[in-house]
Amino acid sequence: MTDKRTIRRAMRARRMALDADERAQAMRDVAARLLAWPAYRTAQTVFAYVAARGELDLEPVLCDALASGKTLLLPRCEADGEMTARCVQTLDELVPGTWGLREPGTDAPVCAPERIDLALVPGVAFGRDGVRIGQGGGYYDRYLPDMRGVIAGIGYDFQIMDGLQASAHDVPVAFVATPGGIIRCRKE
Repeated sequence: MTDKRTIRRAMRARRMALDADERAQAMRDVAARLLAWPAYRTAQTVFAYVAARGELDLEPVLCDALASGKTLLLPRCEADGEMTARCVQTLDELVPGTWGLREPGTDAPVCAPERIDLALVPGVAFGRDGVRIGQGGGYYDRYLPDMRGVIAGIGYDFQIMDGLQASAHDVPVAFVATPGGIIRCRKE
């Protein structure tokens, strides 16, 4: 088993090595899968993310959520090291925030995790058993335990790895959506 630091370094490098055409095709493929997925179609409140540092871009899904009248929530990293899910009406209202990420402003309404139907979360690696290796800041692992809705990891097909080890604080995902399909995670 490789340590998380090594996995993060390798997966980040692999994501960044993708060319623009590969990224665009992956975005189209994962968006098509998510938009057809019953968990997305029936969700009224969707918590997602704005891609950064080579993460799989969900912009078509974000735009669809807004256009179809869903409540779209995006993360905001707060000064106290916590993350909040904030409601947005348009992607144009995003501002540069912590870590240089585009995120909702401080005036965007906060939504409690218990109200989220579907969370689409990034990661650097995912196991078929639901293990999610994040960026290392722990923001999602601190936020997601109070969520009652479906949690789905989002990544490229190569980010699915066998033998990942979860730490005690790691929050598992129920599904992983990649350009190649949506995987229902099995608990081993």
